[in-house]
Amino acid sequence: MNWRARIVPERAAPLLLGGVLMGLAHPPFHLLVTSFVALVPFIVWLEGLPATAEGRRQARQGGFLFGLVYYTLVLYWLLVALVFYTWWAFFAFLAPILILATFMSWVAGGIHLVRARFGWPLTLVFPVFWTAGEVLRAHLLDVSFPWMQLGDTLSAYPILVGAADLVGSRGLSFWLVLANALVASGFLAYRAGGWRALRQPAAGLLLVLAIPIAYSVMRWQTLDVRPVARVGVIQPSVPQHLRNTDRTASTDSAFRSTATLISAWPERERPDLVVFPETMLGAGILDPLPSYPYDGWPEARAWAEGVAEALDAEVAIGGRGADDLGDGEYQSFNSAFHLRPGAGIVNRYDKRFLVPFVERVPFMPPEWFQAIPYAGGNFGVGEWQAPIEIATEAGSAAYGTMICYESIFSPLARHYRRNGADFLVNITNDSWFGRDAWWSRSSALWQHPAHLVMRSIETRMGAARSGNTGISKIVDPLGRVSHRTELFEPASFVADVSTTDELTVYVRFGDVVGTLAALAALLALGASFLKDRTRRRRAPRGASGKTVEPTSGSA
Repeated sequence: MNWRARIVPERAAPLLLGGVLMGLAHPPFHLLVTSFVALVPFIVWLEGLPATAEGRRQARQGGFLFGLVYYTLVLYWLLVALVFYTWWAFFAFLAPILILATFMSWVAGGIHLVRARFGWPLTLVFPVFWTAGEVLRAHLLDVSFPWMQLGDTLSAYPILVGAADLVGSRGLSFWLVLANALVASGFLAYRAGGWRALRQPAAGLLLVLAIPIAYSVMRWQTLDVRPVARVGVIQPSVPQHLRNTDRTASTDSAFRSTATLISAWPERERPDLVVFPETMLGAGILDPLPSYPYDGWPEARAWAEGVAEALDAEVAIGGRGADDLGDGEYQSFNSAFHLRPGAGIVNRYDKRFLVPFVERVPFMPPEWFQAIPYAGGNFGVGEWQAPIEIATEAGSAAYGTMICYESIFSPLARHYRRNGADFLVNITNDSWFGRDAWWSRSSALWQHPAHLVMRSIETRMGAARSGNTGISKIVDPLGRVSHRTELFEPASFVADVSTTDELTVYVRFGDVVGTLAALAALLALGASFLKDRTRRRRAPRGASGKTVEPTSGSA
């Protein structure tokens, strides 16, 4: 077998087509139909493999190629974002692509194995194993990465995905894969038996599509949404190259931009909360460190306190926090600070879900990398915190903080809602993902904010997003986006953030669909291996004493 046959399976065109279609299903393209048919070429290809050990090898091989194309198209921005800032860039791009493609290989191999052993319908096996794969990549400790699950591809169509308040984004993935499997079943039935054979798959597809969409439309008509806080959002648009090369200049630029933006607000505007982006005060640590010694960058603290006083509003702002460990040692954090007029900083939230390699090298003590230039990886992991309460004209409200890509982790949003949050605040710096020129803007600039829409629908609470260079926006509990800003332009606005009084099924019980899918996949694999073991015991043996493997039929 030559090297090409080892890497590229036979009839690779459907795998390449499927990978490209999956890439087109994600932002910024938002091609609606693609989410429901992108997996069809892959499913049909998988169904055409022989039910033998060789067929299973081809399934794993094809799954890897499909995943390689798919994840490269969706995550190419990792290299674009990091190549100028860390020598980990290529590894931080290549490692996730290869790992995710390997997961896809396992998914394809598992599907083929179970189908070959038991003949269970692909409309059951494929959604179960796909969803189990999404569960796996969301629970890998330091390298968990539930970025752009299939369910997230419909974030631009919130009226279709209201069932996320029942099953979450991963439940929507199961739904979309089921729809893809039914389309593939229809294609295979038509190829085998003509138009008459399409009746059953077509009826099943209509039913699978109609029920969740009807529920979602009903929720749009009946959900009681109410404003809970008046929020001002600041987008200073400080370029990343300036932030990296001259932090003092970048901070001065952010201060000047803020003054200009706030001065444009009408005099009657009085927000309850003003939200600034991630690391707005990132040029130095704000917390005093007595044993270092360090007095905590008083100029930045005074500026933030001055904003709160001048606007008579509470302030949420990103910066660098630190804990004094004694003897001149400290642990730094990517933090969000909350200030109140007359009281200064009253709360610090430390980011809990850190970007692998950039903010923390996975599975390794951060102090190992403090002496290595551009290595990153030295931030501490924050703790779970309660929502922060703010005063409003109507009384009070509470918000939960999500820094940067924490918006991709639904457990954090669920935690806040279960503990009394009325809305979410997402602060981020997405200037890593591109530049002002249109040709340098990567897809992550649109993929990243899409997750916040799903968090709002899952929890039925609104959200305010402040991005250094955009996209900043307001999301309501139905998933509708308003006050969306342009990329790489200074901007600000004041708007109402809404909430509901509902504690959704998803908030109460979590990822039931994903958990059941993972358990079902494990049980199916276990049953397959047990059946294999029993078959080998009963199979005839050759002269050498080895089990004689069948060459066709079920392996």
